[in-house]
Amino acid sequence: MQECHVAVIGASAAGLFAAYLLAQGGYQVALFERREALGLPRRTLIVTDQIRQVLGFTPGEAVVNHVSQIELLSSKRRVVVKLRAPDMVLERERLIQLLADRAQGAGVDIELGHTFLGLEEGRDHLSLALYEGASDRAREVKARGLVGADGVRSRVARLLGKADRRRAAICQARVALPPHTDEHTVRVWFHKESTPYFCWLIPESKHTAAVGLVGEHQEQARDSLQRFMDVCGFEALSIEAADVALYHPQRKTRIRLKGGEVFLIGDAGGQVKSTTVGGVVTGLRGARAAAGVLLSNKMGKESRALKKELDLHYLIRFFLNRFSDSDYDDLLGMVGSRTRDVLQTYGRDQFLGAFFRLLLAQPRFLCLAARSLMRVSGGQLPG
Repeated sequence: MQECHVAVIGASAAGLFAAYLLAQGGYQVALFERREALGLPRRTLIVTDQIRQVLGFTPGEAVVNHVSQIELLSSKRRVVVKLRAPDMVLERERLIQLLADRAQGAGVDIELGHTFLGLEEGRDHLSLALYEGASDRAREVKARGLVGADGVRSRVARLLGKADRRRAAICQARVALPPHTDEHTVRVWFHKESTPYFCWLIPESKHTAAVGLVGEHQEQARDSLQRFMDVCGFEALSIEAADVALYHPQRKTRIRLKGGEVFLIGDAGGQVKSTTVGGVVTGLRGARAAAGVLLSNKMGKESRALKKELDLHYLIRFFLNRFSDSDYDDLLGMVGSRTRDVLQTYGRDQFLGAFFRLLLAQPRFLCLAARSLMRVSGGQLPG
């Protein structure tokens, strides 16, 4: 029987980062991944500069482009926000490999082709059952702690009775970058006919970009994306798709068992911003929070701060889901110099710091929220 301090299930960015932090803290860590290769499926990601603060280093090997400004478009309005700290466009496969190299360098044992089957509680440990595909045999691992980082359909969450079916579908196509388009500008369209969220164009280089949107499920997302690309004149070179967990304030990510503790992080724990359905930085913060608790046996500031940030995004999404196209026109029409200054300074992963500054800069945002609330029967938050 293999023994370790902590077992991590899933070689996601969050799982690899948690394993890296735990190993740096002196723990013996084993990470098990179901797939036979790291970083699949391939996907283009955009993250805020906050990733450098969370990781403690710049993921330079994974960066394919930098974004200096974001152009927001509604049916009748256009606003350009210049970023003081540029966003980074990443290739997910490169980010995963970078984090895997860091984890292995810290002493993490990464084992591919292993499927998590279940666990039993011992008096002072957890006994994990895994299936090793290469040898076609079952394995048992004894650990004092378990980190579930195995994605939106987490087997760890499901086998513990903590599975959550709330999710959204991301679908994006790689396209040729349109002529005369700035390679350092992201374009965001609020187009309710296509999606309750938004559509985007993220330049990857001088030649290509990712065009995508968020839908309720993959079939609907693909159909909506194709219609949007037809209107804009884009032709898909390839398609990337992924399901993403949706956050809920009541979702438990820390489970205390008799033999040890289990943490659900990243998509497995629903640590995704409800406003943008972005979860790279928040998942890494979830990894840092879980590692901090395991190393100190105390609830840390990172856990509380992350929950507050995600709760705020959840609340804002409640209102945005009820916006009409004209509401988005009004929203962008209210963005003046003071509001733009806040948006330029605080990124999407620091919205807790920006929220009240935005309301002070533009109190009429509250009128839009009130108008949205009047459309809701009973005024209840989504369950």
